[in-house]
Amino acid sequence: MYKAPLKVGIVGCGGVSRGVYVDLYAGLGEIAQVVAVADMRDEMAEERRQHLVDAYLAEAANNRVLAARASGTDQREVYIKKAEAADVAAKNNIRKYNNHEELLKDEEVQVMVLLTNPTIRAVPVVAAAQAGKHVFSEGPMAPSIEEADSIVDAVKKSGIKYHNQCMPMYTRGVALAQKAVASGKMGKMGFAKIEMNRYRPPSYYKGWQGKWELEGGNAAYHHGRYWIDPFLWIVGSPIVEVFANAGPQLRDIETDSVAMTLVRFANGAYGYIFSSLISHPIPGRPIHGGRIEVQGMDAGLFSTSGPYGGGPEVTTTFDSGDNPAAVEALEELRKEVEHIPESQELAGNGQRDQTRMFLDTIFNDTEPMVPIDIYWRHAELSRAIYKSAEERDIVKLPLDKDDPFYSPRVPKLR
Repeated sequence: MYKAPLKVGIVGCGGVSRGVYVDLYAGLGEIAQVVAVADMRDEMAEERRQHLVDAYLAEAANNRVLAARASGTDQREVYIKKAEAADVAAKNNIRKYNNHEELLKDEEVQVMVLLTNPTIRAVPVVAAAQAGKHVFSEGPMAPSIEEADSIVDAVKKSGIKYHNQCMPMYTRGVALAQKAVASGKMGKMGFAKIEMNRYRPPSYYKGWQGKWELEGGNAAYHHGRYWIDPFLWIVGSPIVEVFANAGPQLRDIETDSVAMTLVRFANGAYGYIFSSLISHPIPGRPIHGGRIEVQGMDAGLFSTSGPYGGGPEVTTTFDSGDNPAAVEALEELRKEVEHIPESQELAGNGQRDQTRMFLDTIFNDTEPMVPIDIYWRHAELSRAIYKSAEERDIVKLPLDKDDPFYSPRVPKLR
């Protein structure tokens, strides 16, 4: 049985660690504290170590102010405890390492938070699992099926808790949609589709962005997973057939800026997956960052994000052309997801909520809300999309292990 606070090690000290995770963990001092950081660049590890100390001190000071202003004893005690926990975290000897291997040898570390670029996933996750460390990983899971297989195998053999970060996935709207399909109350599925519209200007692609070896893919893989992963969880049925067009439309990059894919599910339903990173925001046009639709014999569902840009809240609605009773039955499911946060903001409480969900699985020894196999399916699907786009042909799933696209082969999309 684990006791709070859990001791955390961060691997990868780049932009997302600075922009999100420093402040996130500064506010979680009562249940989790960062005690180690690792990066190949020593100056980045040192910078992040100092940022964490400063953030913990700021959190402690802020909570002392809130405690002084609190109107009630109970509220005051909450702020005092938060301040005390942040003070303790700031005084921890936060160690810095040059790689994940060194960090995983740190016996105090119980949880590894993996924040490396999208192609560096399998080796550190497998190593953490073998070392008995729980893993919170930025998404996607892995850029190839071979690597995804190694992660799933290591996690299941070790029994550690594994969480793959995906903001829309851990929202009430997506959980409701998944429950609706799984309940069977919609009737036999006919088709399901997902549309993701985002805009990344040419200036975005610098450094590792847009390169196969460093990003692993773009519209279908790195960015697309924010809506493709929830889509795969909602539909439930595995994909058995893929036909895709994907490429660097309007961008001078190696990977894909647009991916358009027709699929067939094991349950017989048809599907369509569209992911764009060149969708201009146009004033007055209601473009949604993400939109999922599933149509069954008795009812259909629609899950949408906020206006263009992919707002954090996901709204799910139901409708039927001739079966209002089915809609009523589906609406009853809302009661079963009331405990799940409505939104999952990148740098706000939503991201913290997602981390709390992960930490709760460790404290309570419970299964994650989303099975690890869903993230594996995204690895399989993205590779099938790139194979189909390169070969201009239908791809049957699952891919054989001797298929070139099972491994981290670089696709040729131009």
